[in-house]
Amino acid sequence: MQLEKEFGFAPDVLGKLLMARGLANSLSGILWGSFADHVDRKRTIVFSMLLVGIFTMLTPQLTTLRGFFATQMSIAFFAAAAVPVTQSLVSEKVEASDRGMAFASLAMCTGISSSAAAILAGVLSWREAYTIMGAATISLALCLLVVFPAERRPPSERTLEGTFATEMEQLRTIFRIPTFRALLLGGVVGCIPWNALSFMMMFLQDVGFDSSHAALLLAVMSIGRILGCLVGGFLGDYLSRLSPMHGRAFVAQLSILLGMAPLYWALRCYPHSRSSPSILAAALFSFSLLATWCNPGVDRPLWSELVAPSCRGKIIAWWTAIAQSFGSVFAGPLVGYICVAVLGYRPGAEDSRRGNAESLGTAMAACTMIPWIGCFCCYSAIHVTYPTDRRAEGLICSSAK
Repeated sequence: MQLEKEFGFAPDVLGKLLMARGLANSLSGILWGSFADHVDRKRTIVFSMLLVGIFTMLTPQLTTLRGFFATQMSIAFFAAAAVPVTQSLVSEKVEASDRGMAFASLAMCTGISSSAAAILAGVLSWREAYTIMGAATISLALCLLVVFPAERRPPSERTLEGTFATEMEQLRTIFRIPTFRALLLGGVVGCIPWNALSFMMMFLQDVGFDSSHAALLLAVMSIGRILGCLVGGFLGDYLSRLSPMHGRAFVAQLSILLGMAPLYWALRCYPHSRSSPSILAAALFSFSLLATWCNPGVDRPLWSELVAPSCRGKIIAWWTAIAQSFGSVFAGPLVGYICVAVLGYRPGAEDSRRGNAESLGTAMAACTMIPWIGCFCCYSAIHVTYPTDRRAEGLICSSAK
Protein backbone atom coordinates (compact mmCIF):
# COMPACT_ATOMS: atom_id res chain seq x y z
CA MET A 1 0.00 0.00 0.00
CA GLN A 2 2.97 2.33 0.53
CA LEU A 3 3.86 2.14 -3.16
CA GLU A 4 0.23 2.48 -4.19
CA LYS A 5 -0.06 5.74 -2.27
CA GLU A 6 3.35 7.14 -3.24
CA PHE A 7 3.55 6.17 -6.92
CA GLY A 8 -0.08 5.42 -7.78
CA PHE A 9 0.45 1.66 -8.03
CA ALA A 10 -3.03 0.56 -9.07
CA PRO A 11 -3.26 -3.03 -10.41
CA ASP A 12 -3.00 -1.87 -14.04
CA VAL A 13 0.17 0.16 -13.30
CA LEU A 14 1.66 -2.71 -11.32
CA GLY A 15 0.83 -5.02 -14.22
CA LYS A 16 2.89 -2.86 -16.59
CA LEU A 17 5.80 -2.84 -14.14
CA LEU A 18 5.66 -6.62 -13.79
CA MET A 19 5.61 -7.00 -17.56
CA ALA A 20 8.61 -4.70 -18.08
CA ARG A 21 10.60 -6.31 -15.27
CA GLY A 22 9.75 -9.82 -16.44
CA LEU A 23 10.78 -9.09 -20.02
CA ALA A 24 14.09 -7.60 -18.89
CA ASN A 25 14.74 -10.69 -16.77
CA SER A 26 13.73 -13.32 -19.30
CA LEU A 27 15.24 -11.83 -22.46
CA SER A 28 18.57 -11.08 -20.80
CA GLY A 29 18.77 -14.76 -19.87
CA ILE A 30 19.86 -15.51 -23.46
CA LEU A 31 23.00 -13.42 -22.92
CA TRP A 32 23.71 -14.89 -19.49
CA GLY A 33 23.09 -18.43 -20.73
CA SER A 34 25.75 -18.05 -23.39
CA PHE A 35 28.13 -16.60 -20.80
CA ALA A 36 27.50 -19.56 -18.49
CA ASP A 37 28.52 -21.98 -21.25
CA HIS A 38 31.67 -20.17 -22.33
CA VAL A 39 33.12 -17.73 -19.76
CA ASP A 40 34.24 -17.68 -16.12
CA ARG A 41 31.08 -18.42 -14.12
CA LYS A 42 32.51 -17.01 -10.88
CA ARG A 43 33.12 -13.59 -12.41
CA THR A 44 29.72 -13.67 -14.08
CA ILE A 45 27.74 -14.35 -10.90
CA VAL A 46 29.78 -11.95 -8.73
CA PHE A 47 29.55 -9.13 -11.29
CA SER A 48 25.79 -9.56 -11.73
CA MET A 49 25.09 -9.74 -7.98
CA LEU A 50 27.12 -6.61 -7.29
CA LEU A 51 25.08 -4.66 -9.82
CA VAL A 52 21.82 -6.08 -8.46
CA GLY A 53 22.80 -4.86 -5.02
CA ILE A 54 23.84 -1.43 -6.28
CA PHE A 55 20.60 -0.83 -8.20
CA THR A 56 18.57 -2.11 -5.24
CA MET A 57 20.24 0.41 -2.94
CA LEU A 58 19.68 3.18 -5.49
CA THR A 59 15.94 2.53 -5.66
CA PRO A 60 15.03 4.22 -2.32
CA GLN A 61 16.56 7.47 -3.56
CA LEU A 62 13.98 7.73 -6.35
CA THR A 63 11.00 10.04 -6.33
CA THR A 64 9.40 9.28 -9.72
CA LEU A 65 7.58 6.29 -11.18
CA ARG A 66 9.80 6.36 -14.28
CA GLY A 67 12.93 6.05 -12.16
CA PHE A 68 11.38 3.18 -10.21
CA PHE A 69 10.67 1.37 -13.50
CA ALA A 70 14.28 1.90 -14.64
CA THR A 71 15.90 0.46 -11.52
CA GLN A 72 13.50 -2.51 -11.39
CA MET A 73 14.31 -3.42 -14.98
CA SER A 74 18.05 -3.08 -14.27
CA ILE A 75 17.74 -5.35 -11.23
CA ALA A 76 15.82 -7.90 -13.28
CA PHE A 77 18.40 -7.79 -16.09
CA PHE A 78 21.37 -8.59 -13.87
CA ALA A 79 19.50 -10.99 -11.58
CA ALA A 80 18.82 -13.21 -14.60
CA ALA A 81 22.44 -14.43 -14.54
CA ALA A 82 21.88 -16.58 -11.46
CA VAL A 83 19.65 -19.21 -13.07
CA PRO A 84 21.77 -20.33 -16.09
CA VAL A 85 25.00 -20.15 -14.09
CA THR A 86 23.69 -22.36 -11.27
CA GLN A 87 22.04 -24.67 -13.83
CA SER A 88 25.38 -25.12 -15.57
CA LEU A 89 27.29 -25.71 -12.33
CA VAL A 90 24.87 -28.23 -10.83
CA SER A 91 24.53 -30.13 -14.11
CA GLU A 92 28.30 -30.42 -14.29
CA LYS A 93 29.03 -31.33 -10.68
CA VAL A 94 26.04 -33.51 -9.62
CA GLU A 95 24.97 -36.95 -10.81
CA ALA A 96 21.72 -37.12 -12.78
CA SER A 97 19.94 -39.20 -10.12
CA ASP A 98 20.59 -36.53 -7.44
CA ARG A 99 20.03 -33.33 -9.40
CA GLY A 100 16.49 -32.87 -8.15
CA MET A 101 17.67 -32.40 -4.56
CA ALA A 102 20.56 -30.20 -5.70
CA PHE A 103 18.22 -27.87 -7.57
CA ALA A 104 15.81 -28.00 -4.63
CA SER A 105 18.58 -26.77 -2.33
CA LEU A 106 19.19 -23.80 -4.63
CA ALA A 107 15.47 -23.06 -4.72
CA MET A 108 15.42 -23.26 -0.92
CA CYS A 109 18.05 -20.51 -0.73
CA THR A 110 15.95 -18.36 -3.05
CA GLY A 111 12.89 -19.01 -0.90
CA ILE A 112 14.72 -17.99 2.26
CA SER A 113 15.74 -14.70 0.69
CA SER A 114 12.15 -14.13 -0.47
CA SER A 115 10.87 -14.78 3.05
CA ALA A 116 13.36 -12.33 4.51
CA ALA A 117 12.36 -9.72 1.93
CA ALA A 118 8.66 -10.21 2.71
CA ILE A 119 9.27 -9.79 6.44
CA LEU A 120 11.37 -6.67 5.89
CA ALA A 121 8.65 -5.19 3.68
CA GLY A 122 6.13 -5.74 6.46
CA VAL A 123 8.04 -4.32 9.42
CA LEU A 124 9.97 -1.52 7.69
CA SER A 125 9.19 1.11 5.11
CA TRP A 126 9.80 0.04 1.53
CA ARG A 127 12.81 2.37 1.28
CA GLU A 128 14.46 0.86 4.37
CA ALA A 129 13.72 -2.66 3.12
CA TYR A 130 15.33 -1.96 -0.28
CA THR A 131 18.42 -0.48 1.36
CA ILE A 132 18.93 -3.51 3.59
CA MET A 133 18.33 -5.99 0.75
CA GLY A 134 20.77 -4.15 -1.50
CA ALA A 135 23.48 -4.12 1.16
CA ALA A 136 22.92 -7.84 1.84
CA THR A 137 23.23 -8.65 -1.88
CA ILE A 138 26.49 -6.72 -2.22
CA SER A 139 27.86 -8.46 0.89
CA LEU A 140 26.94 -11.88 -0.53
CA ALA A 141 28.63 -11.05 -3.83
CA LEU A 142 31.84 -10.09 -2.02
CA CYS A 143 31.71 -13.32 -0.01
CA LEU A 144 31.39 -15.34 -3.22
CA LEU A 145 34.34 -13.43 -4.66
CA VAL A 146 36.50 -14.56 -1.75
CA VAL A 147 35.15 -18.08 -1.16
CA PHE A 148 34.12 -19.37 -4.58
CA PRO A 149 36.98 -21.13 -6.44
CA ALA A 150 38.21 -19.49 -9.60
CA GLU A 151 37.52 -21.12 -12.95
CA ARG A 152 40.02 -21.58 -15.71
CA ARG A 153 38.35 -22.18 -19.03
CA PRO A 154 40.56 -22.50 -22.12
CA PRO A 155 40.12 -19.61 -24.55
CA SER A 156 38.10 -20.42 -27.64
CA GLU A 157 40.01 -20.63 -30.92
CA ARG A 158 36.91 -20.10 -33.04
CA THR A 159 36.26 -16.88 -34.91
CA LEU A 160 33.23 -14.75 -34.19
CA GLU A 161 31.50 -16.16 -37.27
CA GLY A 162 32.36 -19.70 -36.23
CA THR A 163 31.08 -19.12 -32.70
CA PHE A 164 27.81 -17.70 -34.00
CA ALA A 165 27.35 -20.61 -36.40
CA THR A 166 27.96 -23.11 -33.59
CA GLU A 167 25.49 -21.31 -31.32
CA MET A 168 22.79 -21.39 -34.01
CA GLU A 169 23.39 -25.07 -34.75
CA GLN A 170 23.14 -25.97 -31.06
CA LEU A 171 20.00 -23.88 -30.78
CA ARG A 172 18.35 -25.63 -33.72
CA THR A 173 19.24 -28.97 -32.17
CA ILE A 174 17.72 -27.99 -28.83
CA PHE A 175 14.43 -26.94 -30.43
CA ARG A 176 14.23 -30.24 -32.32
CA ILE A 177 14.02 -32.16 -29.02
CA PRO A 178 10.33 -33.06 -28.44
CA THR A 179 10.65 -33.10 -24.65
CA PHE A 180 12.14 -29.62 -24.67
CA ARG A 181 9.22 -28.40 -26.78
CA ALA A 182 6.77 -29.96 -24.31
CA LEU A 183 8.58 -28.34 -21.37
CA LEU A 184 8.68 -25.03 -23.24
CA LEU A 185 4.96 -25.06 -24.05
CA GLY A 186 4.22 -26.03 -20.44
CA GLY A 187 6.36 -23.13 -19.31
CA VAL A 188 4.65 -20.68 -21.65
CA VAL A 189 1.28 -21.30 -20.00
CA GLY A 190 2.70 -22.25 -16.59
CA CYS A 191 4.54 -18.95 -16.08
CA ILE A 192 1.32 -16.96 -16.37
CA PRO A 193 -0.05 -18.09 -12.95
CA TRP A 194 3.19 -17.39 -11.09
CA ASN A 195 3.40 -13.90 -12.58
CA ALA A 196 -0.26 -13.32 -11.73
CA LEU A 197 0.47 -14.15 -8.09
CA SER A 198 2.69 -11.06 -7.89
CA PHE A 199 -0.54 -9.26 -6.94
CA MET A 200 -0.91 -11.34 -3.76
CA MET A 201 0.38 -8.59 -1.44
CA MET A 202 -2.13 -6.13 -2.86
CA PHE A 203 -4.91 -8.74 -2.57
CA LEU A 204 -4.16 -9.44 1.09
CA GLN A 205 -4.16 -5.74 1.92
CA ASP A 206 -7.48 -5.28 0.15
CA VAL A 207 -8.86 -8.19 2.17
CA GLY A 208 -8.12 -6.09 5.26
CA PHE A 209 -4.69 -7.12 6.51
CA ASP A 210 -2.20 -4.39 7.33
CA SER A 211 1.23 -4.49 5.73
CA SER A 212 2.88 -6.43 8.58
CA HIS A 213 0.23 -9.17 8.65
CA ALA A 214 0.15 -9.38 4.85
CA ALA A 215 3.94 -9.73 4.84
CA LEU A 216 3.66 -12.49 7.43
CA LEU A 217 1.24 -14.38 5.18
CA LEU A 218 3.64 -13.98 2.25
CA ALA A 219 6.43 -15.28 4.47
CA VAL A 220 4.26 -18.33 5.23
CA MET A 221 3.92 -18.84 1.48
CA SER A 222 7.68 -18.53 1.08
CA ILE A 223 8.25 -21.17 3.76
CA GLY A 224 5.82 -23.42 1.92
CA ARG A 225 7.76 -22.88 -1.30
CA ILE A 226 11.04 -23.72 0.43
CA LEU A 227 9.68 -27.00 1.77
CA GLY A 228 7.81 -27.65 -1.48
CA CYS A 229 11.02 -27.37 -3.49
CA LEU A 230 12.68 -29.91 -1.21
CA VAL A 231 9.69 -32.26 -1.53
CA GLY A 232 9.65 -31.81 -5.30
CA GLY A 233 13.36 -32.47 -5.63
CA PHE A 234 13.11 -35.60 -3.48
CA LEU A 235 10.01 -36.92 -5.27
CA GLY A 236 11.50 -36.22 -8.68
CA ASP A 237 14.69 -38.16 -7.88
CA TYR A 238 12.80 -40.97 -6.12
CA LEU A 239 10.17 -41.54 -8.79
CA SER A 240 12.74 -41.25 -11.57
CA ARG A 241 14.57 -44.18 -10.01
CA LEU A 242 11.35 -46.20 -9.76
CA SER A 243 10.21 -45.24 -13.26
CA PRO A 244 13.01 -43.63 -15.27
CA MET A 245 10.77 -42.85 -18.25
CA HIS A 246 7.68 -41.53 -16.46
CA GLY A 247 8.56 -40.64 -12.85
CA ARG A 248 9.28 -36.93 -13.30
CA ALA A 249 6.20 -36.42 -15.50
CA PHE A 250 4.04 -37.92 -12.73
CA VAL A 251 5.55 -35.46 -10.25
CA ALA A 252 4.61 -32.54 -12.50
CA GLN A 253 1.03 -33.74 -12.92
CA LEU A 254 0.56 -34.27 -9.19
CA SER A 255 2.01 -30.88 -8.34
CA ILE A 256 -0.33 -29.00 -10.68
CA LEU A 257 -3.49 -30.83 -9.61
CA LEU A 258 -2.81 -30.69 -5.87
CA GLY A 259 -1.73 -27.05 -5.90
CA MET A 260 -4.76 -25.64 -7.71
CA ALA A 261 -7.36 -26.49 -5.04
CA PRO A 262 -6.03 -24.55 -2.01
CA LEU A 263 -5.19 -21.51 -4.13
CA TYR A 264 -8.67 -21.38 -5.64
CA TRP A 265 -10.16 -21.56 -2.15
CA ALA A 266 -7.94 -18.71 -0.94
CA LEU A 267 -8.82 -16.46 -3.87
CA ARG A 268 -12.52 -17.20 -4.34
CA CYS A 269 -13.96 -19.04 -1.30
CA TYR A 270 -12.24 -17.35 1.62
CA PRO A 271 -14.49 -14.58 3.02
CA HIS A 272 -12.97 -11.27 1.99
CA SER A 273 -12.37 -10.06 5.51
CA ARG A 274 -9.80 -10.65 8.23
CA SER A 275 -11.77 -13.57 9.69
CA SER A 276 -9.91 -16.86 10.29
CA PRO A 277 -6.44 -15.72 9.19
CA SER A 278 -4.96 -19.03 10.33
CA ILE A 279 -7.16 -20.90 7.84
CA LEU A 280 -6.05 -18.57 5.04
CA ALA A 281 -2.42 -19.05 6.07
CA ALA A 282 -2.90 -22.83 5.99
CA ALA A 283 -4.39 -22.65 2.49
CA LEU A 284 -1.58 -20.46 1.16
CA PHE A 285 1.04 -22.68 2.81
CA SER A 286 -0.56 -25.81 1.31
CA PHE A 287 -0.62 -24.26 -2.13
CA SER A 288 3.05 -23.24 -1.95
CA LEU A 289 4.03 -26.65 -0.58
CA LEU A 290 2.27 -28.57 -3.36
CA ALA A 291 2.59 -26.35 -6.43
CA THR A 292 6.38 -25.91 -6.49
CA TRP A 293 7.59 -29.37 -7.42
CA CYS A 294 8.01 -28.85 -11.17
CA ASN A 295 11.06 -26.60 -11.29
CA PRO A 296 13.47 -28.55 -9.04
CA GLY A 297 12.02 -32.03 -9.56
CA VAL A 298 11.11 -31.99 -13.25
CA ASP A 299 12.25 -29.05 -15.39
CA ARG A 300 15.84 -28.56 -14.34
CA PRO A 301 16.84 -32.25 -14.15
CA LEU A 302 15.31 -32.90 -17.58
CA TRP A 303 17.07 -29.88 -19.09
CA SER A 304 20.35 -31.30 -17.84
CA GLU A 305 19.66 -34.73 -19.32
CA LEU A 306 18.55 -33.49 -22.73
CA VAL A 307 21.75 -31.69 -23.68
CA ALA A 308 25.51 -31.90 -23.29
CA PRO A 309 27.42 -29.61 -20.88
CA SER A 310 28.17 -27.08 -23.62
CA CYS A 311 24.44 -26.37 -23.99
CA ARG A 312 23.13 -26.47 -20.42
CA GLY A 313 23.22 -22.74 -19.85
CA LYS A 314 21.76 -22.17 -23.29
CA ILE A 315 18.76 -24.48 -22.87
CA ILE A 316 17.54 -22.80 -19.68
CA ALA A 317 18.25 -19.34 -21.12
CA TRP A 318 16.01 -19.90 -24.13
CA TRP A 319 13.31 -21.59 -22.05
CA THR A 320 13.37 -18.60 -19.72
CA ALA A 321 13.40 -16.07 -22.56
CA ILE A 322 10.35 -17.55 -24.25
CA ALA A 323 8.28 -18.94 -21.37
CA GLN A 324 8.81 -16.17 -18.84
CA SER A 325 8.46 -13.46 -21.48
CA PHE A 326 5.08 -14.88 -22.38
CA GLY A 327 4.07 -14.95 -18.72
CA SER A 328 5.32 -11.42 -18.15
CA VAL A 329 3.52 -10.00 -21.18
CA PHE A 330 0.17 -11.59 -20.42
CA ALA A 331 -0.12 -12.15 -16.66
CA GLY A 332 0.39 -8.74 -15.07
CA PRO A 333 -1.44 -6.61 -17.65
CA LEU A 334 -4.23 -9.20 -17.93
CA VAL A 335 -4.87 -9.30 -14.18
CA GLY A 336 -4.75 -5.50 -14.04
CA TYR A 337 -7.14 -5.12 -16.98
CA ILE A 338 -9.66 -7.68 -15.71
CA CYS A 339 -9.89 -6.30 -12.19
CA VAL A 340 -9.91 -2.59 -13.15
CA ALA A 341 -11.69 -2.43 -16.52
CA VAL A 342 -13.96 -5.47 -16.21
CA LEU A 343 -14.60 -6.01 -12.50
CA GLY A 344 -14.50 -2.39 -11.35
CA TYR A 345 -11.45 -2.23 -9.05
CA ARG A 346 -11.22 1.28 -7.53
CA PRO A 347 -7.58 2.18 -6.68
CA GLY A 348 -7.12 3.86 -3.31
CA ALA A 349 -10.83 3.77 -2.39
CA GLU A 350 -10.95 2.90 1.31
CA ASP A 351 -14.73 2.41 1.22
CA SER A 352 -14.53 -0.32 -1.44
CA ARG A 353 -11.78 -2.55 -0.07
CA ARG A 354 -14.07 -5.60 0.06
CA GLY A 355 -15.17 -5.09 -3.54
CA ASN A 356 -11.56 -4.54 -4.59
CA ALA A 357 -10.54 -7.79 -2.91
CA GLU A 358 -13.28 -9.70 -4.72
CA SER A 359 -12.32 -8.15 -8.07
CA LEU A 360 -8.62 -8.82 -7.65
CA GLY A 361 -9.21 -12.34 -6.30
CA THR A 362 -11.45 -13.21 -9.25
CA ALA A 363 -8.93 -11.84 -11.77
CA MET A 364 -6.07 -13.77 -10.15
CA ALA A 365 -8.13 -16.97 -10.06
CA ALA A 366 -8.92 -16.70 -13.77
CA CYS A 367 -5.27 -16.06 -14.64
CA THR A 368 -4.03 -19.05 -12.59
CA MET A 369 -6.57 -21.85 -12.90
CA ILE A 370 -7.09 -21.73 -16.68
CA PRO A 371 -3.38 -21.68 -17.63
CA TRP A 372 -2.59 -24.48 -15.19
CA ILE A 373 -5.07 -26.74 -16.97
CA GLY A 374 -3.12 -26.20 -20.18
CA CYS A 375 0.15 -26.72 -18.30
CA PHE A 376 -1.10 -30.09 -17.03
CA CYS A 377 -1.74 -31.22 -20.61
CA CYS A 378 1.76 -30.16 -21.71
CA TYR A 379 3.50 -32.06 -18.92
CA SER A 380 1.34 -35.10 -19.70
CA ALA A 381 2.93 -35.16 -23.17
CA ILE A 382 6.32 -35.88 -21.56
CA HIS A 383 5.12 -39.45 -20.91
CA VAL A 384 5.34 -39.90 -24.69
CA THR A 385 8.24 -37.65 -25.71
CA TYR A 386 10.80 -38.40 -23.01
CA PRO A 387 11.14 -42.18 -23.60
CA THR A 388 11.60 -41.43 -27.31
CA ASP A 389 14.29 -38.84 -26.61
CA ARG A 390 16.14 -41.17 -24.26
CA ARG A 391 16.34 -43.77 -27.03
CA ALA A 392 17.13 -41.34 -29.88
CA GLU A 393 20.63 -40.11 -29.10
CA GLY A 394 20.75 -38.18 -32.34
CA LEU A 395 18.38 -35.63 -30.85
CA ILE A 396 20.66 -34.82 -27.92
CA CYS A 397 22.69 -31.66 -28.34
CA SER A 398 26.29 -32.55 -29.03
CA SER A 399 29.24 -30.66 -27.62
CA ALA A 400 30.71 -27.95 -29.80
CA LYS A 401 33.67 -29.20 -31.73
